Amino acid sequence: MVHERKRTKETRLTPLGRLMISLFFIALTAVAGALIGYSIIGQGDPVDVFKPDTWIQLYDVVMNSLF
Repeated sequence: MVHERKRTKETRLTPLGRLMISLFFIALTAVAGALIGYSIIGQGDPVDVFKPDTWIQLYDVVMNSLF
């Protein structure tokens, strides 16, 4: 008599689910990188990363140095 194994059903993500999880982790690492870069490396206040003025100033510095 041959014993049959019961197969468990694997749960797989759809391509959309994989995309959503990937985008979540990309956003999470971008925010973590900005916080670490601005507060630890740049000696700034971590809350300032979320202020639009910080990003406007960064944009101006980058654009003025390129052109």
